[in-house]
Amino acid sequence: MKRIQNYAPEGFIALDNSALIYPPTEAVFNANTFRVSMDFSFSIKKAILEQALHDLLYRCSYAKIRLHTGFFWYYLSPNDADPIVHKEGSYPSGRFAFKENNGYLFKVLYSEHRIALECFHALTDGSGAMAYLKLLIERYCHHAGMPQVEFSGGLNYRVRPAKQEFSDPFQHLYDKQIPSYPAISKAYHRKGNGPFDDRVKVISATIATDQIKKRAKQRSLTIGEYLSTVYLYSLQRLQLEEVPNQKQRKPIRLSVPMNLRRIFGYDTMRNFTLFAVVGIEPALGFYEFDEIATEVHLQMAQAQSKKRLLSQIKRNVSGERNPFIRFAPTALKNPLFKLLSDFLGDDQYSGVITNLGYVALPPQLESQVVRCDFHLSPGLLNKISLAVIGYLDRIVVNFNSFYATDTSLERLFCTFLVEDGIQVEIATNREDTR
Repeated sequence: MKRIQNYAPEGFIALDNSALIYPPTEAVFNANTFRVSMDFSFSIKKAILEQALHDLLYRCSYAKIRLHTGFFWYYLSPNDADPIVHKEGSYPSGRFAFKENNGYLFKVLYSEHRIALECFHALTDGSGAMAYLKLLIERYCHHAGMPQVEFSGGLNYRVRPAKQEFSDPFQHLYDKQIPSYPAISKAYHRKGNGPFDDRVKVISATIATDQIKKRAKQRSLTIGEYLSTVYLYSLQRLQLEEVPNQKQRKPIRLSVPMNLRRIFGYDTMRNFTLFAVVGIEPALGFYEFDEIATEVHLQMAQAQSKKRLLSQIKRNVSGERNPFIRFAPTALKNPLFKLLSDFLGDDQYSGVITNLGYVALPPQLESQVVRCDFHLSPGLLNKISLAVIGYLDRIVVNFNSFYATDTSLERLFCTFLVEDGIQVEIATNREDTR
């Protein structure tokens, strides 16, 4: 039987704990995909990108895998098929057509000036995908005859991968003595207006980093906390219109993915993310912006406590190890996992805002990178997701939406930024007609 590196299990590879939820819940309006990309001043050549992709899989052979449906669990196995480089379409982060991608859990796309990498979440998280994209771009530049390009802190093509790169840290951190993290009540979900479909429509807001950093610092917030506060404030405005009776207003909460690599010191290329759930209780009354800012700052600090994180890990891994779940056939697990995904996921929050952070560019590329982007597929219950990325002196906030015409949330969000003294440049892939 084949191995994925010398240290991998023979014949098959188990999904990491965080990835278990994605295959059984994948659906038309729940694609579980995301995209990272860079735009350049030079033209992209498909043949060179194909060479770079083969280099990527040579270095990261743990990504050379396909997904299978087993009797008890979904699992991964080595994939010998040739990877495919795709021409980019109009809509990012759609549902994966695995057969059209030769079974791979990631997809490389290109346009005249863009290199993009789209992932099914069972493979990795946003930080892992960005590491793949950086290596892909390094190898592209190498084959294009450009001066040597190397991203700081990225994967080293010349160094054999360490065993930790494809480890599942959740299993190492599991402690059965810790109490499980408690469930929380259902949150507010905006109804939205008009039709929706499964094409991901994007409104992209580009912001000067120094402007938003100044406004955040004045409130003792990080940029991520500031944007989360604007998001909650905008949702509160929408809830006021939808639910006039204060007592009937449900909590407004955001799911904020947290990269655990720095917190726990694991350099894995698998999923290693948990979610902070931060929010307000509008049934108690209207929250001014600075009140929300205080709540977000305190709740984010609490969410990053190692003790709280280990409690979440205990809850998640315990479910995987429960004999009743472990030995139940996949056909019975799938609807159960969908219920768990709703109960412990979508039901608990009103929206998602994921921040990939600042992408430091190699000096050789600083003058040639025109734009960086990050997109996250929305879901059926929360039909808009926000994805944030920073580069050079800019921050890009992408609103990814299923709504065909409703842009009220995006308008409220961006209007607040402008009124708070932050200039916003808007771009979109939306069209008036199909």
